[in-house]
Amino acid sequence: MIAFLLVWLRAAGLVGQALALGAVVFALVVLRRGREPASAPAVARTLVLAAAGAALAAVSQTAVLVTMAAGLADEAGWPIGALLGSTVGIAALIRVGLACLAVVGALALRRAPDSGGRSVLLLVTTLLLALTGALASHATGRVDGRVWLWSLTGLHHVAAGAWLGGVMCAAVLGVCSPTHHPERWLHRFSTLAAAAVAGLALTGMTLALVYVGTAEAAIGTSYGAMVLTKLVIFAALLTMGALNHHAVHGRLRLPPWRAQPPASIAPALVLRRRLEVEAGLALVAIALAASLGSAPPASDVTTDRATPEEVRRIFTPQWPRLQTPSAAELAAASDLADPKAPRQPVNTQWSEFGHHVAGVFVLAMGLLATLERTGRAPWARHWPLLLIPLTGFITWSMDPEGWQTGTVGFWEQLLDPEVLQHRLLLVVTGAFAVAEWRVRSGRHPRSPWRFVFPLACICGGVLLLAHVHQVNNPKTGFFMELTHLPLGLTALLAGWARWLELRLAPAHTSWSGRLWAPALVVFGLLLVFYREA
Repeated sequence: MIAFLLVWLRAAGLVGQALALGAVVFALVVLRRGREPASAPAVARTLVLAAAGAALAAVSQTAVLVTMAAGLADEAGWPIGALLGSTVGIAALIRVGLACLAVVGALALRRAPDSGGRSVLLLVTTLLLALTGALASHATGRVDGRVWLWSLTGLHHVAAGAWLGGVMCAAVLGVCSPTHHPERWLHRFSTLAAAAVAGLALTGMTLALVYVGTAEAAIGTSYGAMVLTKLVIFAALLTMGALNHHAVHGRLRLPPWRAQPPASIAPALVLRRRLEVEAGLALVAIALAASLGSAPPASDVTTDRATPEEVRRIFTPQWPRLQTPSAAELAAASDLADPKAPRQPVNTQWSEFGHHVAGVFVLAMGLLATLERTGRAPWARHWPLLLIPLTGFITWSMDPEGWQTGTVGFWEQLLDPEVLQHRLLLVVTGAFAVAEWRVRSGRHPRSPWRFVFPLACICGGVLLLAHVHQVNNPKTGFFMELTHLPLGLTALLAGWARWLELRLAPAHTSWSGRLWAPALVVFGLLLVFYREA
């Protein structure tokens, strides 16, 4: 549980530091440089975002210290003094101090936005906050080249904050200021974003060469697989950024003071909605980066690496398993009370059966949703009802050490982070079932519940990408994680495509509306062909 909490606290801290730096750069470089009278409210709102991001970073870093102290506690109590006196504790205290200083600086600059001294102080503080993020990276554990790796990782954090944090600010401004035309400040932000992307790519590739090194390590370790997944998210971010860049510098390009004609309102709306998706992908990338920091670098994993042949065998389709051992047979053959006990063949059979049957349900839903969009089968709109038996099946099949066998109590079981994640996915599935059928039935087509589907897919995708497995064999854990990464990416595709469809008007003209149903089909096929080592 400690490792699970640290991953998500680190993710919150990275989001906070990126938002703090990105908002400050956005306010000082993008908005104030334009000197437009209408930009004053946007500057004030952006500085509030900077303060909120810095506060999130401070709270997250403090929570990390508390969680680490709890994890190191023994009969003598929590070793708070020893922890705060260590290198990790000192670095954390420095970051908390910088984050608190950034909160005060952002609020002070909001009261006096023309103060040059306060602007410089705030910019330097948020830059230091991003740079010191490297103190909690893999560079700290290296023997050779530590300073060089610290510097490179710090620059990577700065570039990520300037781009991803700036994208978050742009999305918030687009939502909160619907009458303010975004192309005015996006012209200026696009140049800054291009430089930040170049820096992010350069430092990221260099760090990948150090921490991954070879193609075998990239496909045979958890760290390498997550790096490849991060590249896919990065490519999706670049695609959305390129579409937005074309919109700003192409058909939406207008002189700063000319009123937009009515014909351009629809493209401006598309731009705002795509900014929302880009900001959401930024949050996913940061969460994946936090998860990446919890795995040992691939170059350090010299044993228990998976071979290319083993990886190929995992992704080779096989006939789905539609039979499973009974709960009694499972309990008799394996130690269900110990999550780190060696996995037996019956454990694999139980797990594969659950994934394959769930895949049949999801595949059917995807096919029916695709059929519904053709307009030739109105009855297919009731496909969300399949989620009801699917939720019941998942409740029965997952985590058999619980109510099926009674080996582990309900509350005790929730202390296992893998079980906790499964329970969260179960809640997401149940909410999805109720909400989406209400929308598809035609009784509440404009209900806010229609956003549950994309949010459920997005949350499920993030959980799959940052899934924690408590197993004793690192290679077994890697194989399980390897199968979940494409599932997470497919869920994100379905979720963000549906989100974009709902946020655009009219929805039926959007290309994104033609993506999410086939993505459900792919997700179902991945589950049907799921295979463990």
